[in-house]
Amino acid sequence: MENTHNLESADIVIIGGGVLGGAVAYYLSKQAAGRRVLVLERHMVAQGNSSLAAGLLTRGRLYPDLIPMVKETYQAIEEIEETTGDSLDMRRTGCLYAAVSLGFQDEIHKLAAVSSQAGLKVEWLDRIDTAPMVPWLKLPSGASLMFMAEDGYIDGYTLARGYIKAARLLGAEIREQTAVLSLQRTGERIKGVETTTGPISASIVIDAAGVWAGLLAYNIGIGLPMAPVRSHYWITTNHHDFSPDQPFVILPDARAYTRPQGNRLLFGFREPRGVSVDPRDLPEQMWGYTFQKDPNGWESLLEGMPEFVKFFPQLEKIEISSYVRGLSNYTPDGRFVLGTLPGIKGFLAATGCAGAGIAMSGGIGRAVAELALEKPPFIDLEPHRIDRFGAAINPMDPVLLKQCTDARSGKITG
Repeated sequence: MENTHNLESADIVIIGGGVLGGAVAYYLSKQAAGRRVLVLERHMVAQGNSSLAAGLLTRGRLYPDLIPMVKETYQAIEEIEETTGDSLDMRRTGCLYAAVSLGFQDEIHKLAAVSSQAGLKVEWLDRIDTAPMVPWLKLPSGASLMFMAEDGYIDGYTLARGYIKAARLLGAEIREQTAVLSLQRTGERIKGVETTTGPISASIVIDAAGVWAGLLAYNIGIGLPMAPVRSHYWITTNHHDFSPDQPFVILPDARAYTRPQGNRLLFGFREPRGVSVDPRDLPEQMWGYTFQKDPNGWESLLEGMPEFVKFFPQLEKIEISSYVRGLSNYTPDGRFVLGTLPGIKGFLAATGCAGAGIAMSGGIGRAVAELALEKPPFIDLEPHRIDRFGAAINPMDPVLLKQCTDARSGKITG
């Protein structure tokens, strides 16, 4: 007979100590008085893909229901700083969208309309306005220039650490160096997790394991509609045209985004043919991981440069000091993977962030925490249902991998 006398238990187990796991833990710890909330992290908190993100906190979204989720992140940053006494060093520099082709100008105008209807501050600028704001940026006449002055950016590692520290101060338990090997399922109920230090029973298990979340779930018959897709960027050397207080810039014609990195410039491309990874081939950690295709990003850089240098001619004379690569879970429709799965009790997903995990972390954390506590979520989670593409999802399906890769290529917002 199984010995259950010494079986460890928690009310809620969160798998993953990144920005989403940390956010869920933070919101739970504010509301789950008397319940044991336990975060399990395979390595050290905040050191996975959260630490590799560009960290753009863009408020403008073509889907209006996403805007409150970003707003929640801004609110969480203020609360965390008050709770912990630490500055998270968010830079509220504003975001500049610059579109040249008529198609992308139309998209920017749609984005402006949705943002304005949601009460966000939107300004239209001209080249004279933007020249002192972003000295390196060269723009043709007739470009549409939309500026959202209240936007900011933040370091993903710092934000994830902030959520974790605040959650711990409010009562959550954080356990590092503890890998979840599998979910424990009996019939239609998830009853806990098996870890490298032994089993832990739980009434609710929240899968916030980032790009590893899908494989964990699939091993017990739950298919999450997402795939790990490469997100990468480059950082230049110091230059007098860059400063940390400049706006970050979205350039849809070049499939590019930029933001300051001190007195350097960080820039990335959403290449037409991205790189995805079969979940079975994922490493245990991202640091030092090399992609089989285009391992050093040269192919993507050479492909993206011709259009990008039209906006940034000086780049050809400025050295690149760093190349940073990571993974993000994308879905075919750019929505997230959140909440429950009909027919399965005790399981919640907090993943599929579609490259917006830093910006959406507050909204995702709050909504999933409310579900876990059987409260109505503050936003409608119907568009993010786990089963919206059907119940029989295979996360290793090459067709799904391509759909998710294409979704990243089509993004124009942050």
